[in-house]
This record gives sequence, structure tokens and C-alpha cells, in this order.
Amino acid sequence: MNAYLAGSIFYYGDVLRNTEWAAKIRAAFPSINLYSPIENTEINGAEGKKKCAGSRAIVEGDNARLDKTDILIVCIDGDILPSGSCAEIGYMAARCEFLHSNQHIVGICTDNRQCYLTHSIEKDNAGAAELGEQQYSYQNLYVTGLIKKYGALFSNIDDAIEYIRSLNV
Repeated sequence: MNAYLAGSIFYYGDVLRNTEWAAKIRAAFPSINLYSPIENTEINGAEGKKKCAGSRAIVEGDNARLDKTDILIVCIDGDILPSGSCAEIGYMAARCEFLHSNQHIVGICTDNRQCYLTHSIEKDNAGAAELGEQQYSYQNLYVTGLIKKYGALFSNIDDAIEYIRSLNV
């Protein structure tokens, strides 16, 4: 199985998350061929940036890997979705749609404000009371729709791994 681990890669927390998730994925699937862009120091991460990898090198390097990927595992955390991750989701969704490929997208959103799990009248009232007081997290619905159309969305890496097991890729 070829997999691609996408998500923001520029901050310390991103590095920790990507390193932890890559280790969990590799432990769950010992024969997996996992590409984590943060590990590709020719074009990404601090080392790649020191080498001044240009936009074309990045798109060619990452797209070459996406073309061979069975499963895109993508973290969509953040107040603003990571733009590179959104582009990777779009690229993979286009492959699924137009090439009728047997590729999948597995999204992960770890936002602890997952109010769909804790709905209440109080939260509804507080969120509607005043501008800037929204108690619910927001994910771009187009991006969420692409993930769900070609895979599934989870709140943690462990559930995502179990879903990937069920795909029998």
C-alpha cells in the first residue's frame, strides 16, 4: 500500500504531529510505503527550504508521489485549513473523479470543539448571541465534501487507521 501523509509542516507542533502519526501508521501497516512530505528534505521541511526548493520542484515532487498513492491521509486542523493540504485533497479528488482511480482520501480533524458530539441549546444560544462568539468549529464544506466523497473524516489518527484497515488496499 502506498500512502501519503499530508498536513501543515511548518511549525514545531506540525513536526511533532506528523512524526507521531507517521510512526503510528508505519507500526499499524509494517509493509506500507508511506510518504510524508516533511521527510522529503530535498523539497520540504527546514532542510528543503534552506535549499530554496522552488514551487515547480515541490509540485512535481509531491504530485509524482500522489499519482502513485492509494490513500491520502490528511490533517485539516487549524483556524485556516492548510492551503497545500487543500491542494493535495483537490488533486487526489480529481484523480478519483476523472481517472476513476481506486484512491481514497482519509481526513483527520482533531479540533476539540467538535460540537456535533456535544450539541446543546446553551451552545446554540451562546453562538448566536454576538459576533465573534461562535462555539462551533468550522471546516470548509467543499474540502470536507471532497474528503467524504472519496473516503471519510475522523477526529483522531487511531480511528483513521482502523478505517484504512477496512479498505483492504
